[in-house]
Amino acid sequence: MRIARTNFDRQEQRRDRRYALPPLTVVIGGQEYVSDNWSLGGFQLTAKLPLAIGAAVTGTFRTDGSKESFAFSAELVREDREAGSLGFHFHELSPAALTQLDRALARRLVSRRRV
Repeated sequence: MRIARTNFDRQEQRRDRRYALPPLTVVIGGQEYVSDNWSLGGFQLTAKLPLAIGAAVTGTFRTDGSKESFAFSAELVREDREAGSLGFHFHELSPAALTQLDRALARRLVSRRRV
């Protein structure tokens, strides 16, 4: 299976482009966090969680302005202890959750054109 890249920066090795806005509100272990950035493949948080690389987490997220939350499972794939940031890769996202992320991105791009 071939994977399409949505990031066109030749120096960037990630498959999906990262977006800071609109932020995601992520709930893990009952605690709410606001994402530093996110993509269709995962998200980054500034948080202190007692997790090791490879740890699996489950939780929910919602996009800015949405009241509906979507369940996810993810794996901790990156940690920067100095900055306190954690990078997660989505393992399971429902089609509805993926659609919500796509719509949040589309709304952001459309609103930038109106300015």
